[in-house]
Amino acid sequence: MSLLTFYKKQQPRNYNKGTYYIEDYSDSSPLYFNVQHFPESMGGGKNVIVLKGNGDNMRLGTTIDVEVLDAEGNNIPSEITNYIDRFNNYYITVDVYDITAKGTATIYLVGEALVDLKGEPVPKDIRGSYNIRWARDFRVLPFDRNNSELIFDNPPNISITQVITPERTLLTQTGSSQWSVFTSSINDYTITTSKFQGYDREFATSPDILDPRLRGILVNPTAKPTTSNTINTALRTKISDIENGYLKELSSRFNTVVTSANRTIQKDFLGATFEFFSAASTPLKLTPNIPTGFTLSGSTASQLQSFNADVVEVISDTQMRISRPLQVKVLKPGSLQEKYTTDFKYSQATRFTASINYVASDGAFVTSSNISQSYLEVTFSDLKPIGGEVYRIKTYYKRGIASGEFKAIYDHIVRPVEYLSEAAYPNQTSYARQDSDYRLIGHFTSNDYIAYWETHMETPSGVYPAAQATITSASLHESIPLAADYTESGLFTTTYNQNYTSNQTYTLSFLVALDPYTELEVYMNSDPVNSNIYLPAAYPRAFARSINKESTRYSSHLNRFGKYIGKIQNPNHNSKYYGRVEFDFLTDDDGLGRPLFRSSITSVESVVGQYSRRNITGSAYVAEVSIRPLTMNGFSPNLVQFAIPFNSEIDNILVLSQSLDFKIEYFDFTGRQSEYITTIDDLKVNLKGEIPTSTCQAETVSFNIKTTTNQL
Repeated sequence: MSLLTFYKKQQPRNYNKGTYYIEDYSDSSPLYFNVQHFPESMGGGKNVIVLKGNGDNMRLGTTIDVEVLDAEGNNIPSEITNYIDRFNNYYITVDVYDITAKGTATIYLVGEALVDLKGEPVPKDIRGSYNIRWARDFRVLPFDRNNSELIFDNPPNISITQVITPERTLLTQTGSSQWSVFTSSINDYTITTSKFQGYDREFATSPDILDPRLRGILVNPTAKPTTSNTINTALRTKISDIENGYLKELSSRFNTVVTSANRTIQKDFLGATFEFFSAASTPLKLTPNIPTGFTLSGSTASQLQSFNADVVEVISDTQMRISRPLQVKVLKPGSLQEKYTTDFKYSQATRFTASINYVASDGAFVTSSNISQSYLEVTFSDLKPIGGEVYRIKTYYKRGIASGEFKAIYDHIVRPVEYLSEAAYPNQTSYARQDSDYRLIGHFTSNDYIAYWETHMETPSGVYPAAQATITSASLHESIPLAADYTESGLFTTTYNQNYTSNQTYTLSFLVALDPYTELEVYMNSDPVNSNIYLPAAYPRAFARSINKESTRYSSHLNRFGKYIGKIQNPNHNSKYYGRVEFDFLTDDDGLGRPLFRSSITSVESVVGQYSRRNITGSAYVAEVSIRPLTMNGFSPNLVQFAIPFNSEIDNILVLSQSLDFKIEYFDFTGRQSEYITTIDDLKVNLKGEIPTSTCQAETVSFNIKTTTNQL
């Protein structure tokens, strides 16, 4: 599986090269392609260009083609769709990914014209081939919202499952969301800004470029436990240490790190405000000195007194990253620019008293009650509009096969469902709607995590249960260490399976740090882990096992751990903090599966150097593990799930009729409704019969439904 499997790639058509008999430089090509709609800029996702074509000047029955090149000259995936609207317009889609270069892009349309720009017939010797080229520039902004009209070519697949599950009670500790202030000792913290450039006029850490999750944390720090795979303004980058995965790091944009000598940094500091109490609390030691010829306006202490920065990343109990460097305003008297100030940035600061204003972790947790609640659990798969992004879904209902008006029952903002929430009921959306450290089992807030995760030891002879590891924050905050040595690998997996949908792409995301010469392999597994446990193949498996590439370790055609996804390898003699990494994976079938991590000592002998591999021990540290359907900025998630609770009015309707009709409407982020709706007629609902509940959605009752998508 290559790194970019899930990004479309197109072969260059080279329509930007050479010359054509007719070069059309008009804005909308009225004589030939007759472009009806062309956006000045395109954000992330599927963008739409609309054209009608001029049948008087273009040869009928021939094809036209399109090529789009980004600011770096790379192809942006684009195609002329088969969709034709009621006005006989044709639609071109342009897919802008998070890896697409920002800047000026160019689109090229080519076709066969009958006449030239003056209306004269095209010579016969250049007919039968592309002889007209139209080109136009536009801006690509990969992290802007998708503003294209929301258009469907094919209706999404919709599954509605009736489930009865225990109601959940949300309990909140009194005062858990109050602001707290931490004050450091004078010798505790050191501020260091890497890639030091001295004084300059540019430093790209404006809040405007913060990713949505980070911006939400800073606005509402109580939201910080949320595990999210989509950091829309952080590019996925490829590094040599990661195979088949991506690194999402903040250091290229936020390169100021605060180090604690006394290990006083807390995970709760994420989203906090870092500042100084007063002028007397500002750093006593700053390096380097302000260059000769520049002067300060006031004193250093008076300027730094008002300094504040956001805590954008908590790495460990000794390190955190803040959004701004320490800098002061300076000017140069006697120069032509003496009335203008510039920023002077310090590379290091020590001996100060810092104030950190933060909100402690929300103590909310969820518990079962003795009362059961009936839900309609709705799953959208293949939610793939040809243009625009589905931001909101509204659901309406009425009595089945009856006249009358639909009534609103549910208004859902689309977001990918977190699969690693309370494992007793994996990925049932009625339990995953509110994310909290106490509900996200991939967040290791206490050693109670053992109710949701298993630790195993793997040797050449087999796999066996192992003692649960203790949470540590020394290398990575609130992480699980997976120890390994030359002969033994450490395995870590969820206790319960999750339920996955066939042929869908998901993203496994987590924070990771590795000891020297240590690697971490990632699998998705549908089989028992312990070698001494055998289960019949009666339950559906979402993942097929990969080929065994360690035949010298154990003799088996298939590997022990499941479907291989990728790995991270630290080939250095120093420990390494990576931050958040992401692996996309595709399901093989409808069924059950779970993530599995395997730590081991690197098998590359050359990286060990003077050390004997037999004497090396190390650990991989894993935190904030998340699995969600793949989501990219501007694209609708392929898989959307939500649960609709029954109300008294529905109960009254079902006394008279055992079925319901539904209408579903789609909206973009501006509130514009799509012209397309989905109707579901005569959905049978059973209030009296027993509906089984278990730890697996696959065992709940599923109904066959007819769905139609219509234009308003």
